[in-house]
Amino acid sequence: MAISAVQDPGFGFVPGDHVCAFYSSRRNALDDIVVDFVTNGLRAGSKVFCMVDRPSPVRSRIPAPLEAEHGMLIVLTAEEAYMPDGHFSKDAFIAAIKTEIAEASDHGYASFRAVGDESFIVRNHVDIEEWFAAEAELNKIAPELPHFFFCLYDLDLFDGNAVTHVLRTHPRVYVNGILIGNPHYQADRLPS
Repeated sequence: MAISAVQDPGFGFVPGDHVCAFYSSRRNALDDIVVDFVTNGLRAGSKVFCMVDRPSPVRSRIPAPLEAEHGMLIVLTAEEAYMPDGHFSKDAFIAAIKTEIAEASDHGYASFRAVGDESFIVRNHVDIEEWFAAEAELNKIAPELPHFFFCLYDLDLFDGNAVTHVLRTHPRVYVNGILIGNPHYQADRLPS
């Protein structure tokens, strides 16, 4: 396995990572973070699943030669990815992610990477407890194929209570280009 499949040199992620990052939509840095993560994943030969509010600006910035295979990059709106039936279901979301990982493995990808902007939660009044139960469940997905989950939260939308839940469910935090261990992560406890 290539070194890039084991670790993401641009971000420092390691297989099984579930990382959160906070951004401000007023500064419009989200597209840069997402494009960098997606580009690094494609260069590493990974299948990449991207869930954002505005797919076009992200997709237009990905160098075409990196999408070597049809289906290597999936870019959906957050609603399409998280709420395909019009509502969010923890069980349906976790099943979909596991299916994506299995399909990536079956098709010979080096790893599976998912990045999502979680602003849809606020817009769609998603039950916060169900959402963070899903976030906690992502930490339990078995590593049959190296996988990386990157969850992005807009501090202009989420209050302190939600940020506390984010920190409880993500083992590591991406801050100013550096990955740090999260002392607030609670491995065996769902947020309350």
